[in-house]
Formats: sequence, C-alpha cells, structure tokens
Amino acid sequence: MEWFAVNQRVLEMEAALRASPGSDNLDLMVDLAWQLRQRDCRRALLLAADAEAWLSDENTQIDELERERHRARLQLLSAELSGLYGQLEAGEQLAQAALASFDELGDAIGSGDARWCLATLWLERGDTKLGDEYLNSAMGDFRAGQDPQRLAAAQARALAQTAFRDAPATAASLKELFDPQRCAELGPAALACLASTQAILASLMGAPGAGSQLFVQSFNAATETGQQRLAIYAAGNAADALAALGDMDAALEWGERGLSTARSAGWPAPLGLALMQTGKIQRSLGRYDDARATLHEALQALQNLPASQGHTLTQLYLGDLTLETGAPDAALQHFCKAEEQANLASSVAYLYRAWTGQAMALCRLGQADAALSKIAAALKLARSQGGTDDQVKILRVYAERYQTYALPAPEGMLEANPVLHYLKLALGVAASIEAFVVPTELLNELANAYAASGDEQQALAYGQAAAQARANKKIEQARNRAESLLVRQDSERARAEAQGQRQLAAAQAQRAEALEEASATLEVLSQIGLELTGNLKTQAIFATFHRHLEQLMDVSSFFVYLLAADGRMLQPAFACSGAIELQAPQIALDHPDSHTARCAREGQQLGTGQAIAGLHPSSLLGPLETVSMLFTPLFIGTRLLGVMSVQAMRPDAYGEREAAICRTLCSYGAIALENAAAYGLADAAQRQATQALQALELAQAKLADRADWLAGEVAKATQEVLARERETVVRLSKAAEYRDPETGAHILRMAHYSELIARGLGLPEAERQLLLEAAPMHDIGKVGITDSILLKPGRLTADEFEVMKQHAQIGHEILKDSSSLVLQTGAAIALGHHEKFDGSGYPQGLAGAEIPIFSRIVAVADVFDALTSERPYKKAWSLEQAREHLLAHSGTHFDPLCVDSFFAQWTQVLEIRQRFQDEE
Repeated sequence: MEWFAVNQRVLEMEAALRASPGSDNLDLMVDLAWQLRQRDCRRALLLAADAEAWLSDENTQIDELERERHRARLQLLSAELSGLYGQLEAGEQLAQAALASFDELGDAIGSGDARWCLATLWLERGDTKLGDEYLNSAMGDFRAGQDPQRLAAAQARALAQTAFRDAPATAASLKELFDPQRCAELGPAALACLASTQAILASLMGAPGAGSQLFVQSFNAATETGQQRLAIYAAGNAADALAALGDMDAALEWGERGLSTARSAGWPAPLGLALMQTGKIQRSLGRYDDARATLHEALQALQNLPASQGHTLTQLYLGDLTLETGAPDAALQHFCKAEEQANLASSVAYLYRAWTGQAMALCRLGQADAALSKIAAALKLARSQGGTDDQVKILRVYAERYQTYALPAPEGMLEANPVLHYLKLALGVAASIEAFVVPTELLNELANAYAASGDEQQALAYGQAAAQARANKKIEQARNRAESLLVRQDSERARAEAQGQRQLAAAQAQRAEALEEASATLEVLSQIGLELTGNLKTQAIFATFHRHLEQLMDVSSFFVYLLAADGRMLQPAFACSGAIELQAPQIALDHPDSHTARCAREGQQLGTGQAIAGLHPSSLLGPLETVSMLFTPLFIGTRLLGVMSVQAMRPDAYGEREAAICRTLCSYGAIALENAAAYGLADAAQRQATQALQALELAQAKLADRADWLAGEVAKATQEVLARERETVVRLSKAAEYRDPETGAHILRMAHYSELIARGLGLPEAERQLLLEAAPMHDIGKVGITDSILLKPGRLTADEFEVMKQHAQIGHEILKDSSSLVLQTGAAIALGHHEKFDGSGYPQGLAGAEIPIFSRIVAVADVFDALTSERPYKKAWSLEQAREHLLAHSGTHFDPLCVDSFFAQWTQVLEIRQRFQDEE
C-alpha cells in the first residue's frame, strides 16, 4: 500500500469507488481511507467504518490473511488519527496492536508504518530516545520490505532529529546518503521529507535563504501528497527562515498559511507549533501584545502535550518576550516552567536555554548569586553538549552580570576586568565555529568594554570591526532580500500551480458528477427494460414506452409504426399527442418524403432539431406544432419490427443523451414485442385447452348416465390438456430454437441427461418428471437476443457477451407469471442455469446450495451436450475431452454431486446420446 499518494491518484480512487461501491472494492476502500487520513479525517473514518463492517461480515468473500491485513491497516489509521488529535495513549495502544498483527502476518511495510507512527507518538511525548529507536527499527522494516520511498523518508526524518545536535556532521551524512541520482529517483512524498531536512540544516548553518526555498519546496510536495502535518510544519519553518531574511511580510504570509491549515485540521501539536511560530514573528515586528496572545493560545493548544518540544519552546519564547518587555518576574516563571518541561522530555538543549533565561531574569531582579549559579550550570551543560552558539550567548550573559554588579573576579582571569574576560571568551568560542558570523553586538560590547578600561587602541579596533560587521550585515541583508524575492516567486508559482490543481479537481468532480448522472440514467433504463420485457401485452408495452420517455426527456408527440407482414407498409400501432390518442395513417415503406419510412429503409436513427418547410404530414402528427424529431428503428437482430418516434415543440430538444436513451429503450421494446408475440401463441394454445375443458364439462353434464364412458372421456380430455401444455412448452422452446443454432435433439438429450442426474441424486419420480418437462425451456430467453449476437460465428466481444447474458433474465421474465407448474419451473431453470458453484456465474452470482438444484443439474447436462455437439461456429468435442472438462470444473463451475451422478450412470448417458441423435 502506497505511503502517501499524489492528489490525482486519490481523485482516481474516489471515482473508481464511486463507480463500484461495496465489498467487491474492499481493497480500494481501505486504500482510500488510508490516503485520506490527513487529507480528510472524517471521510477517512467513515470509509474505515464501512470497510470494517464488510470485514466483519462472514459472507464477504476475502482471503483470511488479507482480512487480517486490512484490519491491521485500519487499526494503524485510527492510531495515527488518535495521535494527531492529541490522544497519545490511545494512539500508542492502537499502533502496538497493529504492529503485532503486521509482525505476525510477516508484512514488513505494515510493521514499518506502525513503528513510524510510534516514533511520532513518542516524540510528541518528548521521549526523543524511544522515538529514535522506533524510527531506526522502521528503517529496517522498510529495507526488508524493499520500499525505497519509505526508507528515504525515514532516513531524512532521522537526520532532521540529529541536525539540532550536530548540524555539520548531519550535513555530511545527508550528502553521503542522498546523492543526486538517488534524489532523482524519489517520489514527491519522500522528497517532502528530504526537503524539510535540507531546509533545517541550511537554516542551522547560516543559510536562511536556501532554507526558506527548501521549506517552500517541502510544503508544496507535502500538500501534493496529503501530508498535511508536514505541510503545516514546513509553512511555519518557512516563515521563520523568511523572518531571518528580514522579509517580514512574506514571513507573516507563510505563518498565516501554516496557521490557517493547522486551524482547519484542528490537531493540537501542529496548531500549537503554528501559533508559536506566528507569535515569534509578531514579537520580531514589535507587536508584543499580539505575540503574547498568540503564544498563550499556543500553550492552550498544547496543554495535553506538556512534554512536547512545542510546549517547551513556547514557554521559552514567552520568557524572552516578557524579559524584553520589562517583566523579569513573569519571564522567570516562564523559564522555570520551560525547565520543568525540558526535564520531563529529557531535552538537554532546552534545559540550558531555560537556565540561561532564568539567569538573565534573576540578574535583572537583582538576585546576583542565584543568577551566577544558573548561568554557571547552563555554561557547563552547553559545553558538554558542544552547543557553541549557545555558549556565546551564555558568556555574554556572564559579562552583563559583571557589568551590573560588583562581584569578585573569576578564577584565571587574564583580561583587565571580568566583563572583558567573558566577552573575550565568547569571541574565542565564536571564532571556533566554522563560517560563524560574529554578532555585531558582541563586537560593540568589546569596544565599549575596552573603552571603559582605558584601552583606546583596542576600543578603536573593535569599533572598526563592529562597523565593518554592520556594513557586511547590510550586504547580507541585500542578499537576503534577493533570496526572499526568489522565495516569493517560487511561492507565487506554487500558488498558481495549486490553483490549477484546484481547478483540475473541480473539473474532475464535475466529470464524476456527470458519470454518476449517466450511471443513474443507465440504472433507470435497466429498470425500464425489465418492466418492458416483463410485459406481454402490446398496448401495455407502448404505454410503458410513452410514460417513461416523458419522464426522461421532452416529448410532445409519440408514435410507433410496425412493419406489416407483407414488408411493404408501416402500420400505426400507437400514436398520441400529449394525453390525446391519435388516428395515424399507414405509410408505404418506399414513401419518398416520410422520415418514418426513411428510418425504416435505412435502419438508422434520424433526428432533426429545426422546423422543416413542407414536411410531410406522416412525420408531424397531432395538433401540436412540433419542431424537434427523433426517429429510431425497432430491430430484433437484423429483422426490422418497425419505427418509434418522439417529437418536441422546442428546437434542439434532442441531443446524444436523448438519442442513446431512445436506442436503448427501442432495444428493450423490440424484445418485449417479440416476447408478446411468442406469448400470444402460448396464450392461444391455452385458450384452446380451456375450450376443450369447457366442451368436456358440457359433455359430462349431458352424459351423466354414461359414467364409465364419461370417465374415459375425461381421462382422454385431461391427457389432451396435458399434451397441449407440453405442446406449449415445446413451442416456447422452439421459439428460442428457431433463433439459435442448437437443435431439437439437443433439447431432448439435455432434458433426459437432467432426469438421469436427478435419478442418481435420489430425487422423487414426480420431481424428475417435472424436470424432464421443464428443462427444454432453459434457453427460452434467447428470443430476446439480437441475431447479430446470437448467430455470430466467431467469439463474442465483452459487450456482446454482456447482452447475451441477458437471456437468462429474459427467459425468467417470460415464464415466471404462468399458473403452470411446468412453466414456473422452467422460469427458475432459465434464471439459474448459468450460475456457477463458486459464485462467479450470472445473473445473480449465487453460489453452492443458493443455486436451485434443478439449475445445478441442467448446468451439467447443458454444457456436456453443448461441448459434444457440432455447431456452425465450432467442432464437436470428443466424449473424453468433455468428460475431462466437467471433472476439471467440478466444484468451481459445477456441483460436484451432480457431476458424480452424471458419470456414475455413463452407460445410460451413451444410450440417451444414441437415442436422440442430430438429424444429418
């Protein structure tokens, strides 16, 4: 499963799931929920709940290992969301459970994702040691799972952690791990992490311009891949870097961008960090009240994460702010709170920064001894950690302390006074840092200290150095402004690209909406088709046509013409204008001016959207002045039945949508008309049987005194009724037979094979007889399949096969409403004889015992005889080939019990095959 997919891929997943929801797309449902975990938390949870419901359903067809893998992934999704919303303990429990499942499944990528999540949770708690351990373990998992993208992201993230401890060494490691070739192979998700780490290093090593550009790159890549948490951090860090460049307008813009994204997400840690960075920038601008309010809001957001780095940093920034605004007592409280949190998180760097702040506040509160104790502890700790930049700041605080108070000279002092002693120590530490720019303030302080000691020469030298530093700083500021301009240009370009992406997403959404509308229309058409094909009365078919067309499109007039038996005239079958039925004239097929006749002759749909002068009356019916017209032929295979037309009073009423609707409904309508004709024959036979019974009853009344004779006549009449019912069955079966290359002998063979299988299964004689009589109707639905498909000599296309598959439903609709048990049984067999034992058949996808026993029996008999019979489009298989095919598909296509029963009576099978041979 992809770590973070790009936005376009997520849109495609959304469209695919919308087109095919349900358990068949369970993999896609879980994958999409995973990809939405930071993009749209609520939608991710809803999808996860739907997926979990399918996974809990025992009827969902899915491999058990895959079921457990999906459940573990959904647990991990919940763990990540719990962590984002500050529920760290719940997140850890869920992540540990997911990790155990992935480890048991041997899913290295899943285990790595779980350990990545645990690393994040422990870093939020302030336990950097345990967080680093989980991150290192995740790298091992990603190596084992051979996922270079996740591995690169984890390595970049680990380097970001070490950068704050030793930036130069981290930069060397980064260069070694990520050469240009490897960087070129990384996807946008991994590049977002790498760019963030590169930006952090650039900022720490005195290159805020490069840092700001890299943070912007990280933000763009993170936004494109749905890493909203990283995007928030990247925006805030970009604001910091731009503030260091002196471009406060751009800094505020990026700060607001990060803050807006964080507020929208509502996640405590990212929101707290975004607020903290915004407050820092406001302080730099001298907006102290705004900065104080923003930093206190950050503390409120982070209240449930007391050990997080963001909480400690916010306390430090509030301490700096209150100290700068002349409130050392309040500053001391903030620095003490920062000390508590640094100890809680075992953060050494933040600890000596807290002590330094305390020393500065104590110094200004006149508590010299306490200040000395804190500054000494801070200096010792900073030296042990190699924090050179912090050592310079601490030594300057020492100098300030001695400048304020008359204190004993420090041991080993070589300078004229303690102030110079500590300032020179600070200068020495600064000189030891490669590429470190000595602060102008330190040089000024040295110049003033030498002047105060009476050393004018040194005072002049450091004064000149300070002046040169100020000049260099102006040059640096100009360079920074140029770099800031580049960042602005990159930001504008990214914003334009983002706008383009949003427009693309909107277009995709419109397209999806159009597809959904089309899908809904197809669903409506399918329902209409079932209603049409299930109707066996011609006038009712036309009324159904008219009613549904008025619902789907603009219809002022509607008519249907049917081709006469002589093939020369078109006879009006149904015509109406609004609610008024009309008397329409008949039209000669060779009429030169009639649109209806032209449509019938050419067999093509015709349409016009504008009024035509002198149009023949046979095209415009009724009192309404219609303008738009659409003529559609009615075909069964290649045989023309007639023409249907719709007309409207407004111009251009019919486009491609309306034309497609008419074509589809005409296909269903032609099938319905053909079914009605076939059923007319059956109905006539039924009426004849009814008349015979009535005559028999009359004779019975007249000849009551001839009981013995009457009993014989009744029996004879009953047999005639049964014979007529069987004749009805045969006629219905031959209705399909005349349109299909299969022979009457095939129908007899497969019926007797079916009875033979039923006998082997131990079915009662009555049921076996019923099966023998009903089985021949299994393919009656082929009367509704166009000849171009039914009689095609070659292999059917996928679309043609979908049409062919409709014959099962059509056969069921033709037979199901009969009062005859034989016809009802035939309906059930027609519907189910193409179902497969493993559930992969059609039309209902039934499996195993869900498939009626008669349908399972007929499936074996029908396929065996079809394989061993010659057709225009294939040679007959040998008996051995057919036998091997049935045995090979026993348990998948066929019921194993039916196959066993068939081959257990092989001698009788051969006798049936010999008895009912195809005519030469």
